[in-house]
Amino acid sequence: MSRDGMLHARIDAMWMHVILRDRGPRYETLRVLAEAWAEDRDVVIRALDQLAAVVEQGGPAWDAAVDDVEADLQMPEPETELTQLDAERLADELLAAAPLTMSARREAAQAAEVIAFPHQHGEVA
Repeated sequence: MSRDGMLHARIDAMWMHVILRDRGPRYETLRVLAEAWAEDRDVVIRALDQLAAVVEQGGPAWDAAVDDVEADLQMPEPETELTQLDAERLADELLAAAPLTMSARREAAQAAEVIAFPHQHGEVA
């Protein structure tokens, strides 16, 4: 599978979080579902029915159903392999996005090395 464009980092619209987009696990999940469907459609239907039965409950019931489906369909652990070039590109994207978050800006504003006017520290000039 081509990994081009599969993994990226960016800042969210509110500048609160770094968003990591990884399309690899979705592709792998769909590949496993398609293979299982080609082999035995009933297994996939039962697996999806099992998930549908607990989707509204969430929590432990959902987690258990997901574990069962992953075992039944022999799904691999979601992992993403990176070439050196992809790892460096992603690192650059993360390093560019992280300092832009509001929490990073707030932390920087409270740092001792920030230069401020006397009135910003409650002092009178």
